[in-house]
Amino acid sequence: MALRDVYETGFDEQSDKQLSATCPECSSTVIADAGERRCTECGLVVTEQRLDRGPEWRSFDDDDDNSSRVGAPLTAARHDRGLSTEIGRIRDGTGSILPGRKRAQLGRLRREHDRGRFRSTAEQNLALACSELRRMASSLELPKSVAERSAAIYREAMKENLIRGRAIETIAAGCLYAACRCDGYTRTLGEVAEVARCDESKVKLGYRVLNQELGLEAGPRRPREFVPRLTSAVDASDDIERRARDLLQCADAEGLMNGRNPKGVAAACVYLAGQEVGEQITQTELADVADVTPLTIRKRYRELVD
Repeated sequence: MALRDVYETGFDEQSDKQLSATCPECSSTVIADAGERRCTECGLVVTEQRLDRGPEWRSFDDDDDNSSRVGAPLTAARHDRGLSTEIGRIRDGTGSILPGRKRAQLGRLRREHDRGRFRSTAEQNLALACSELRRMASSLELPKSVAERSAAIYREAMKENLIRGRAIETIAAGCLYAACRCDGYTRTLGEVAEVARCDESKVKLGYRVLNQELGLEAGPRRPREFVPRLTSAVDASDDIERRARDLLQCADAEGLMNGRNPKGVAAACVYLAGQEVGEQITQTELADVADVTPLTIRKRYRELVD
């Protein structure tokens, strides 16, 4: 049985409020500086050798560089969250060339490290899917946030056992398209299929399975999302883009976008805006960019004119 009272705070765990705020010699203000408490007037060190729990680096107002050495940030786009180890080949940490015997030893260590890198076949498949997602996101010029979102969707699909019986490339392409839909990036199934290792029907299959089983937060596509792409592809001016957006608002108010292909409606608005502004834009080039037929653009154009 203990004969003493339990300490409420341990060693060097007293807060600044519990310590005296005045100097015992001259009754001046006491401040905390570099792990010790000293008087601002006479310089008396009231408390010393306290643990400094602050950072070991200093930050200045005009210094944008973050000097915190805490390693690389965690990311879901890698199978190990970014906590991986890389073994060098030719040079050491100082830049000096390693001798042949040391390089052979590092080669053996690298081989054993690669063998023990994955704990299971599922983790190895996850590494393959993450590398595929990063490759496709880079080919489509998508930001890193989309690659991380797609990797997170792939991990959820693994937990729900949706990968079994399906190709990794199919589910990975579906995850990337789902991430684009959830984050608001305009990428079509055809564009994803061009950089994926599967055709467009497989990309559609993977997205449909993910959407049905996981309940993704993917809203319907709006024609407004396709206007900047169409105007940029046909080298249209800013006046056409602004007029096309106004026409889309009118079409939405009249209910002309209900049940229709959003790409066809957007292409028809761009075509009508080009006629009003006075720039020549053909229906054929708009149909090629929007991945619709010229007949669809003509139908939507007549509805807008009426």
